[in-house]
Amino acid sequence: MGIDLTGLRALSFASRIYKFEFRNTVTLGRHEIHFWKQEYDVVRKNIGAAYDDSIAVGAYCEPLLYKLGARNVTSIDASAFEGASLIHDFNRPIPQDLHEQFDAFLDFGSIEHIFDVAQVVGNIVNLVKVGGHVLIGTNANGFPSHGLYQFSPEFFYSLFSKRNGFEDTSVFLVNLARPKMWSLIRRPVDLKRRNEIPFEDQMMMLIFSRKAGSGGPLTVIQSDYDDTWARFETGNWSSWNRDNISKWKKMLHGVVNPYAYRSIGYSFLSSRVRRKYRDDRILINPDTIDAEAFGGMISNQAVAGSAQKGTWSGSVEPAPPRHS
Repeated sequence: MGIDLTGLRALSFASRIYKFEFRNTVTLGRHEIHFWKQEYDVVRKNIGAAYDDSIAVGAYCEPLLYKLGARNVTSIDASAFEGASLIHDFNRPIPQDLHEQFDAFLDFGSIEHIFDVAQVVGNIVNLVKVGGHVLIGTNANGFPSHGLYQFSPEFFYSLFSKRNGFEDTSVFLVNLARPKMWSLIRRPVDLKRRNEIPFEDQMMMLIFSRKAGSGGPLTVIQSDYDDTWARFETGNWSSWNRDNISKWKKMLHGVVNPYAYRSIGYSFLSSRVRRKYRDDRILINPDTIDAEAFGGMISNQAVAGSAQKGTWSGSVEPAPPRHS
């Protein structure tokens, strides 16, 4: 658990764009500082505080959060080995007296290590007061042996939804080989299909959301199933038609052995997924984008408009050209 350069930029983005109030902050685990002074200098202007030894590599994150305006920082962990201020297993419900006590919930690498995910997200929702914010950094692709889970953007869009009392949710993927630019992932419910995300790259996921109200029990349904069931109930459902299988697939199955077919199919799939991903995502530089431009993004994800082909007309660096 720790805050590296991407986590530091996420905190800056949370403060500058999402207007996080850090006064009473709770962290899942006690996070160490994993960024260097030279990396802090990249975002120092946006954070508005000078670097000092209190946030040196290996220190814990409380001094950093104080620089962002925190007055009280509570860290929750199942063990006392890192000096957390509250020892509690997140596989169990949090005590009632902690409900809606915090302005901000932060996690930089704990959620994927805890078995009972439903209880974990229920605790997160209960900890944050109405008007408070959530910031989670976790693994997406390329970490099969790191924790118990790797998550999808769909999971967090379905969780931090209006149905569950949340608004202004955004999910970013950060390619760890090229971390400067972030890819804003459009909501599957707006795309009317599942996201297409490259599966060969190591990616980190960042989730930002605001709690707008207190709802009842959490309801998390994958959006395409939600849509399919609704269409089925209204009589607008059409089942899969095997006649729609492309001719080239039928031909290859007839002349190529099954393993070669799978290898060829994988190459085609990888190319198609990367192309679709570049078309769907919206690239931003979190250090330079302004709040007005970003507000337009998340309120208009359902409209292709100027966000088509992976670019945005606001104060954002444009997507690099694709090369064939």
